[in-house]
Amino acid sequence: MKRKAYNSLAVKALGAVILGIVGCFIVMVSCFKFYSIILYKNAMSWDNEYNILFLSFIFIVTISSFILIFLLLVNRRLKYFKYIINSVKKIDSLKYLSQLEEKGNDEFTELAQNINIMNKRLQDTFMKEKEIEDSKYELITSVSHDLKTPLTSIIGYSDLLNKHGYEDELTRDEYISIVYNKSLRLKDLVNELFEYTKLTGNDVKLDLKRFNVSALINQIAGESIIDFNEKDVELVLINPYKELYSNIDVKLISRVFENIIKNAEKYSISHSTFKIIVESSEEYIEIHFMNKCKDIEEIEINKVFEKFYRLDSARSSEKEGSGLGLTISKKIIELHHGILEAGKQGDNLVFNIRLDRI
Repeated sequence: MKRKAYNSLAVKALGAVILGIVGCFIVMVSCFKFYSIILYKNAMSWDNEYNILFLSFIFIVTISSFILIFLLLVNRRLKYFKYIINSVKKIDSLKYLSQLEEKGNDEFTELAQNINIMNKRLQDTFMKEKEIEDSKYELITSVSHDLKTPLTSIIGYSDLLNKHGYEDELTRDEYISIVYNKSLRLKDLVNELFEYTKLTGNDVKLDLKRFNVSALINQIAGESIIDFNEKDVELVLINPYKELYSNIDVKLISRVFENIIKNAEKYSISHSTFKIIVESSEEYIEIHFMNKCKDIEEIEINKVFEKFYRLDSARSSEKEGSGLGLTISKKIIELHHGILEAGKQGDNLVFNIRLDRI
């Protein structure tokens, strides 16, 4: 709110002084008028001592009237200033202040506005810190659960192997295979946790370079065809562009494509089609991933990018995953100032990526 010059405290104080002087002058004239009448009627009986006393009385009344008028004029703003001071003092016992009332249009009001702005930032910082603390607690709880499952299996089967608790070499080899696979699973969980922690830090640095996104999606999709064929899912890539350039961190964007494609591989229904559609405009590159999912009505689209959310809703599902892949993907796209969104189209789960084209 722009403050005009005549609303400044200096102008208002000057106005209060002028009004006080005017009021004081009126009081003084009235007193002298009253005094002259008495002096005229009692001129022969009044001596100099009483005249001086009466003049002193007039002086005191005049000064007192000036102070009283001045205080009455500035009292409302002084009360408002005291209200601001008392509100700010509460910061010692509160995380942040309540919104200050913005009365008037002078420096006190401007002070209240600035305090409100500072208070809003303080409140946002406090809420962000609380969110980080809650997120850390959630992270520790969820990761502990995910790490505990393979770790328990590793310890259990390692103990059987150590105590020769197997019937024959075939059983022994099976136990060794389980331990190995669970160890790989544990490694993947730790790596994803490390990557998530790194990407959510304040010192993330992208290795940006001009790169052909069209060629990149062709390569990653081509490498995934065999995996989809094994799941009886047909991968269809619709990409009419040979060259689509964007300023990206190739390693991280590749991770995004791989995460979404791997997600489709896990949750696509057998004998269905997984489509990757590439579109472009002068400003943006858009890539759409569509796969037919089982029980898609149970998938909460607004939660798919939350940490540890799994599309099958069951943490004990055979489709093992950390629940961090899509969260990591969204963070990477945001770091590139792009957009990653999820949606439903009939029985299809759809992920849309938009990157700036250069």
